[in-house]
Amino acid sequence: MQFEHLFQPIKIGNLDIRNRIVMGPTATHFENEDGSFTQQGIDHYAARSKGGAGIIIIGCVTVDTRARYFCSSPGAWDDKYIENWKKMADAIHEGGAKLFPQLMHPGPIDPRPGICVNASRVPVPTLEPDVWGDPHELTVPEIEQIIDDFGEAALRCKKAGCDGVEFHMAHGAYALTASFVSPILNKRTDEYGGTIEGRMKFPLECIKAIKAKAGDDFPIIIRLSGDELDPYSRTLQETCYVVHMLEKAGVAAIHVSGGSCPAGGWRVTPVNGLPMAINADYAEVIKKNTSLPVMVVGNIRTPGLADYLIEKGTCDMVVCARSFIADPEWPNKAMEGRLDDIMTCCGCVGCNVLLNTGHSIGCTINTDCGKTAEETALIPAETPKKVLIIGGGPAGMEAARVARLRGHEVTLVEKAEKLGGQLNIAAVSPAKQSLTLITQYFSHQLDKLGVTVQLGTEATPEWIAEQKPDAVILATGATPIVPASIPGINKDNVVTAWDILSSEKKPGYNVVVVGGGAIGCEVAEYLAGRFTRPYTKGRITASLVEMQDSLAKGLDYGTTAHHADLIGELGIDVHLNSKVKEITDDGLVIETNGVEERITGKDQVILAMGSKPYNPLESKLREIVPEVYVIGDAETARTAMEATHTGAKVGRLV
Repeated sequence: MQFEHLFQPIKIGNLDIRNRIVMGPTATHFENEDGSFTQQGIDHYAARSKGGAGIIIIGCVTVDTRARYFCSSPGAWDDKYIENWKKMADAIHEGGAKLFPQLMHPGPIDPRPGICVNASRVPVPTLEPDVWGDPHELTVPEIEQIIDDFGEAALRCKKAGCDGVEFHMAHGAYALTASFVSPILNKRTDEYGGTIEGRMKFPLECIKAIKAKAGDDFPIIIRLSGDELDPYSRTLQETCYVVHMLEKAGVAAIHVSGGSCPAGGWRVTPVNGLPMAINADYAEVIKKNTSLPVMVVGNIRTPGLADYLIEKGTCDMVVCARSFIADPEWPNKAMEGRLDDIMTCCGCVGCNVLLNTGHSIGCTINTDCGKTAEETALIPAETPKKVLIIGGGPAGMEAARVARLRGHEVTLVEKAEKLGGQLNIAAVSPAKQSLTLITQYFSHQLDKLGVTVQLGTEATPEWIAEQKPDAVILATGATPIVPASIPGINKDNVVTAWDILSSEKKPGYNVVVVGGGAIGCEVAEYLAGRFTRPYTKGRITASLVEMQDSLAKGLDYGTTAHHADLIGELGIDVHLNSKVKEITDDGLVIETNGVEERITGKDQVILAMGSKPYNPLESKLREIVPEVYVIGDAETARTAMEATHTGAKVGRLV
């Protein structure tokens, strides 16, 4: 059998687990306001169980009604949730997986006064941008109450038929338990502070309470950071001692993550550009120092890599979270050798962006994720049509896939010599190589489904009329914004980020990038980090000019933080709150907070000021084609996730 190590059974405590694959904890927002699961939430996890997961961990389960990680986090603080958890457990067990709710208390990351609590009154950045929490320092009676809350929540999970619990003590200020263990955040002088033994007293007492309430036969998985990557915080050596204490306390397994919040927060949910299996080195050392099964999470996207980590002895199990968002059936597909059918996570963290803006979970490559069964139904076309799709970017490819699945005769026409559209430009950045996985998956599916793909073909109105389609879907994309109002915009030293990333133009040696959004940051990082001048001239130097008060706005926290770290490391000069007044022969004239200044010594100005729809065909086609649809960037400039979802929607409408 392919991936034989990945599909070996294993024991966690007294439980027999069918394979070495763990679905990691993620928020979904598939809960009602009271913390109970919706049917959609139950169906979401049931699909991942049927898809082949060995263990499913449901994240951020609230043990105290006053302290909820998200406003709709799953509840376990009252007996009224037992029946709801039983429905979840039954649905997951039917698919063959084991269920471990992840018990946590958010502690200092909740900014609300009176609810923001911690071992000590040390202010920390919260989940709210630019908001600092002012935590209440817990008294000993309050600590004892929270310890009892953990025990009671675990007992409810056991009564509901769950197989065990995960206890969250990772990522520094991200959770109360990890905050107690942190020497940065815990400044107590009583028995709950001081040495590592004192700082570990709170989590160890929580574990003792869980075992006392739910029994020794109810296994506990511990999630912790191998290294918190924060100066003066916990190192890997100290973590090995922590694991030793946890093993003596009777826990069943160790789930190794890395980083802390806010320092290294981009490693907690690894963003694009980070190494594969980013926490594997920690897991390997921990495994050598414990007899407990060791799990590892972080940028493990393919079954081949997962199998290798187990074969090598790095870990006993792999934890994949976003991989299950992208494809609930990837374990079954891997076991059956259907690798081309796996929707591999591309690392875009669009799922996190949705969650952090209050929406339910979703995915760029899996447009069904986050939708109801009614929304994702593929109803066969009553009368199959001849459908012509113009544009082979993510929107066009997904529209072609869905329309073909419904029985239409589909032809996709792309002007370039390859599929992918703007993904081909975006993936040039070293941090975005994994975006090629979107094109790879869709192109395999189009070939498998029998979609006719014509590359290097420009679809003119006359050509389209000759094809006599019943419907045309326009996915012609976007073009860069080049504001004519800026003096000097037509100078020879002015190019667009698209010109550079597509290799249409060669980069200069000293460049200034106008626009500090995602593309602006990426092209600056790409040039400053990737290219060197001949001989002794050193790296390309780059400056960034942005009108707003921060870079990379609209992205998730981790990606924004990673951009900030890279820009600092690469020495990129940043000008915020700055408006371009004029482009000169050697740079720019900008206005920053009302003060005019000149940026000189630049041989190239790179525009990264956004994009605008490119839709030259719609008005002409409406006169000659019965049905015309506009999707993706051709309708309005948008993200890759939004593009694929518009493609899926129209694929179901046509």
